[in-house]
Amino acid sequence: MAPLLKPLPCDTVSFGRTAENAEALRALMAYGIPDMYSGKNVIDPKILEKFYSKHVFSRAIKNVIKIIKPFEKSLHTIESEFFSVVKTMAKANPQYKLADVIRKIAPEHNKKLLEIQQPIFDELTEMSGEMPPQLKQEFDSMMSIIYKKLSHEPVALPFSAKEFQYKLQRIADEVAAKNNTSESCTLKRMLQIAKKLPEKTPQEENNAKNIKSKAKRNKKIKNDKSLIKKRADILTQIEIMAAETNLKNNQELTKLFAQTRSKIYSIPIVIPFNRKSFIYELQKITNKLEDTKLAHKMVQKAVSLPTSHDNLSAFVMKCVEYSSDKIGYNMVAGSAGSIDHLIPFVKNGKDNLQNYGISSAYYNSERAQRPMQQQLKKYPQTYENCQKQVDRLIELYNDGTFKKIGLPKHYITNFVRRMYNLSPEDNRLILNIDKLKQ
Repeated sequence: MAPLLKPLPCDTVSFGRTAENAEALRALMAYGIPDMYSGKNVIDPKILEKFYSKHVFSRAIKNVIKIIKPFEKSLHTIESEFFSVVKTMAKANPQYKLADVIRKIAPEHNKKLLEIQQPIFDELTEMSGEMPPQLKQEFDSMMSIIYKKLSHEPVALPFSAKEFQYKLQRIADEVAAKNNTSESCTLKRMLQIAKKLPEKTPQEENNAKNIKSKAKRNKKIKNDKSLIKKRADILTQIEIMAAETNLKNNQELTKLFAQTRSKIYSIPIVIPFNRKSFIYELQKITNKLEDTKLAHKMVQKAVSLPTSHDNLSAFVMKCVEYSSDKIGYNMVAGSAGSIDHLIPFVKNGKDNLQNYGISSAYYNSERAQRPMQQQLKKYPQTYENCQKQVDRLIELYNDGTFKKIGLPKHYITNFVRRMYNLSPEDNRLILNIDKLKQ
């Protein structure tokens, strides 16, 4: 089949903010470096890339356990809890895959999660009583869909070009993190094509609801059909691009395509509850509120819903539709080493060694653009764990590892100085480097 689209130029792709000039620091991650925030040794990302490319997480759990065991102490709390569940289940069912484990325990954890979620939904519903009638109606309609999702009932959801682009970007970020240049190039082209997907504006939606003339209604139906066809054609182009590469085997991408086509044609499908999507949909409603205190209160209540990083049941239900490969990767990916910009890039932080620290991917992602002073207040254990990291860096400098990988001694002294300057004036982070050889 001839390609429908002319190939676009492809450079080295960076979908997120990738730290430049950090090769030597990345090489250091193979030597057991404590995360500056949690103190747990980060996992060398190259090891995870190797695991993923060889599909080791799709093996029987008795084998997966042997593979993950050396990194068990690096796992974050919830992931460690899930690993314990896997080890327990392997005693009776060693041939199970990770997806089998999730399916086996999902009913129990679905019930546990609902017991935590329901009071939060009840409080939100009570708060919504203070909304104007039109917004209250929007909220009730949203909650009706939410309860169907929680009950695993099919729902017809509206198409959103922004949502599709966001989810495609997330997949692209995951592929880029695994250093698959060829697939990253294809995803970059897909993202460019996805920008052409037409999105109805809120004004158009409101106008459509108020049409009374039969002729205008017929015209609207004709326009809707044209819009559906255009969206479907663009999605088909993107699907063909995936089919012509190894991306045809990417289950997340295949699932996104199927769900998006169902939304384009308004076909009811079963879609699991997603905390982030719920908060996003709620904010679309609360942003219209004149009562900003009520809006803030409702969003904060929604944010208190359990996440897969702080609740085992939420982790299990998030993984319920994932492949074993994806489940295994999710279990360890948050512990992978990453380059943290000490001063965030959006705050004029530079891409150089003086502005880099080593943290786990989870804490780096969770921090986002938070200034270091706020980060230290949120995670006061950073004071102790930064010293752990510096102690290990000193050991590696003293034994010649820095010289071996081409990392200068002044990286340590610069890091110590930078963390001191970025810490609160009333609680400076003072790191000891007395053991550093001259």
